[in-house]
Amino acid sequence: MDSRGRKGTGLVLLIISVIAFFAYAYVLLVSPWAIEILEITVLAAVAALLAVLGWIGYTMATAPDPEVE
Repeated sequence: MDSRGRKGTGLVLLIISVIAFFAYAYVLLVSPWAIEILEITVLAAVAALLAVLGWIGYTMATAPDPEVE
């Protein structure tokens, strides 16, 4: 992929993230289910963090021992 393709992809990702942020903020501030949406968001963030920590732990636990010279 040339630099124009990467820059185009980056621009699309930037635009999508800005639109998604404003949509999330709008729904969070206007929706009658704002607390539930916030709870689900925090739950998803904690689950993602713990999944990464679990993957790191699994990788460390199953990694072969380094060779000692």
